[in-house]
Amino acid sequence: MKTRILTIGIALFMFSHLAFSQSKDTTKAPKVTFKATTDVVSSYIWRGTIASPNPNIQPTLAIDAGGLEVGVWGSTDFLGSYKEVDPYISYTLKTFKATFTDYDWNFKSPTTGNPISYFDYKNKTTGHIFEGSIAFLGTEKFPLSIAINTMIYGNDKKFSKTLGAQDSSKQNYSTYIELGYTFKQFSVLLGVTPSDGYYGDGYGKVGGFSVCNIGISSSRNIKFSKDFEMPLKASLFINPQAENIFFVLGITL
Repeated sequence: MKTRILTIGIALFMFSHLAFSQSKDTTKAPKVTFKATTDVVSSYIWRGTIASPNPNIQPTLAIDAGGLEVGVWGSTDFLGSYKEVDPYISYTLKTFKATFTDYDWNFKSPTTGNPISYFDYKNKTTGHIFEGSIAFLGTEKFPLSIAINTMIYGNDKKFSKTLGAQDSSKQNYSTYIELGYTFKQFSVLLGVTPSDGYYGDGYGKVGGFSVCNIGISSSRNIKFSKDFEMPLKASLFINPQAENIFFVLGITL
């Protein structure tokens, strides 16, 4: 509960500050830019959990105007067995960023196995998960970042010991907090979850605070010709709570 209150409070403060900052100067129209990128990864690891063990292609399509970005991120594996489509909206002001994301990778009911319509947004039956995030991005002199991410609606339910499964009537508010630090060509991260939920060892297994993600990454540009080079990234992730380890290789097209 304290984490939720802190998340909501900081988010309200940030958005009020953003609104005030924008109101001071309306004479300049924001520059509009479009973004279309694609990553290819050897496996899809997200916040210490394995979303798909197969190679995935992950495109992004977005529009940015004055720090406000609206876009869609997706992931699908080469076998066609995994699909994810995530619309999002974010606002960046200097070193702070607030994001709202509509995740959807649950296209089948976990209880019946029946397909779920993408356009089903009823809280008890939807496959969607809405998440609110706030982040401090760090600075060049102080490259330490922190992000707090909380699932606030949808297919993130509390585990019921009585039912032996998740209770569709009770929201879990799974939260993931990540610290990151960048130095030279390397970046490291530490991800924790304050309570039982989606992250780490999964619903109904390990309760309370736990470390669910430790990672280190490095990237470099691979030059194929005078005019063509491609970013290559290697990442090692360890999940102490689930006692698992992952090594991921990715390229950006």
